Amino acid sequence: MKEKILDAFKALGFELKDLDGMGCGFEYEGKRFIFMYDEDDEDFLNIALPVMLEKNGEDDIDYYKMLDKLNGTLKYVKAHLFIDGMWLFYERELFGDEDLKKVIGRMIIHLDAGFEYLCRLKAQEDQVDDSDDSEATDANDSEDAA
Repeated sequence: MKEKILDAFKALGFELKDLDGMGCGFEYEGKRFIFMYDEDDEDFLNIALPVMLEKNGEDDIDYYKMLDKLNGTLKYVKAHLFIDGMWLFYERELFGDEDLKKVIGRMIIHLDAGFEYLCRLKAQEDQVDDSDDSEATDANDSEDAA
């Protein structure tokens, strides 16, 4: 099955690069994805979009709220804390008679859409943080004036 999957990636025009035991990397729309093959389950297809958002230790609650929001909203794509940051994963079981080009293409599109949703959430969070900072500054200015 691995050869069929690799052939489907090639037929879609992706150039896969071996990542020393981590899987095969490829790019789509400027983003780096990883096809992670499971030697113990050849019917398991897993594509990841790595290190989307690094956990910095300062805003752990906000980080986990965003992770929860992604997992509660997105269909098919799930966010996990993996290695050194938030990764997006799309995992599914393969059935022998499927069109792998279509399956893989849809998986990549869903992961890309998940990334775009994460960007919107992060932008909203940054706007809230900026408005909180400006409100705190305004409050301090008002206290200084009194």
